[in-house]
Amino acid sequence: MHYTVQQLQGGPAYHHKTRIGNWNEDMEISEIKKNDYRDKSGSGQMSFNKTYSKVGHHYSVVPWSHSADGLLRDGDSIMLRNKCVDGHLVADLGVQQNNIDESYRLNTSKVQKGPLSRNVYVVNRVEKADIFGSDNIIRFGQKIKITANQWLHKKVLNLGSTPQSNVIFSAVSRLQEASLHACDSYNTQWIIDSYDPNERFERQGEPVKVGEPILIRHINTGHFLASDMKVLKNDFHVEYEVMCHNFATTYKTQNLELEKKGNITVDVPTKFHHDQNVWMFETAPDASFNRSVEEL
Repeated sequence: MHYTVQQLQGGPAYHHKTRIGNWNEDMEISEIKKNDYRDKSGSGQMSFNKTYSKVGHHYSVVPWSHSADGLLRDGDSIMLRNKCVDGHLVADLGVQQNNIDESYRLNTSKVQKGPLSRNVYVVNRVEKADIFGSDNIIRFGQKIKITANQWLHKKVLNLGSTPQSNVIFSAVSRLQEASLHACDSYNTQWIIDSYDPNERFERQGEPVKVGEPILIRHINTGHFLASDMKVLKNDFHVEYEVMCHNFATTYKTQNLELEKKGNITVDVPTKFHHDQNVWMFETAPDASFNRSVEEL
């Protein structure tokens, strides 16, 4: 569209109602914008409508498992709390991880309370029968998968991580990424380790208790799931970055003495990890949270 001298000199003062300059073109453009607004508003395609729908879906209440004896079991719906951030692991389906086929970003949030579709996950054993037995108890040293609940997405989304490269990395710190993957592969398998390195080898095969500090190790890379105070602003306001990285001390604690006694072997990590790597499984305080979605 070409502007007349009057429009260039007067700017918004010249409206198509004055019948000066390209008034007919101005009127057509104004009508097109109005019709476009009505169409998008009616079909829910406005940015506000999309954000409102997304937030409403992520905030829907879902079932949350209760453990009467305090032990973690195969198929339990849990929440994961990070010690450093003092917040829960949450999903954001509105942001995809770059250069990975259908993967969605994970963050930690301090404000997401209660069992919502974006912060409830299901813990499953990879092998139903292994060296620790065939019961439904989740134990230290077992291969597990952490899956988003079925109400978050129509596809099965597994917590996974891809080795760091020049094109695949976390959003802020550019470390090894951790996200929800739509594919099922070796990159979506994890092992739960004891937080105390002096007991890590001895506790292999012991049941994992709800609420105790643990480490979640990525099998493929050996890096631990972590969250740090790296701010990410999104539709849910302020959240924090999730990645895979070993936030550990630079020294080992009495490892030579423990190896001499036979309490550990050289392949057992013996460094203490900082709060970024420390997580806790949380289950519901009572059985009333583990009801159907319709009742909730």
